[in-house]
Amino acid sequence: MTRTVYGVGPRLSILNVPEPKTAKNRLHIDIRVPVHGGPDERWERIMAEALRLVEAGGTILEEVDRHHVVMADPEGNEFCVAASAA
Repeated sequence: MTRTVYGVGPRLSILNVPEPKTAKNRLHIDIRVPVHGGPDERWERIMAEALRLVEAGGTILEEVDRHHVVMADPEGNEFCVAASAA
């Protein structure tokens, strides 16, 4: 089941997952950057946001196929930076 809440502010989706809890944190945040244009522009915007978040204390863990960036906050909680849906 997916629940999506729309309105002013960020969009929040709550998803059921089949795996049991295996870590301290089951909340996973995706930060979506608005992008118009081709794949190169999309990747530039994703990386610009990731680098902005590094300056704020985040860490880049992995760049995945020029699609999204896996990051961690200063406490080690993972999140992703990706392009918004067209």
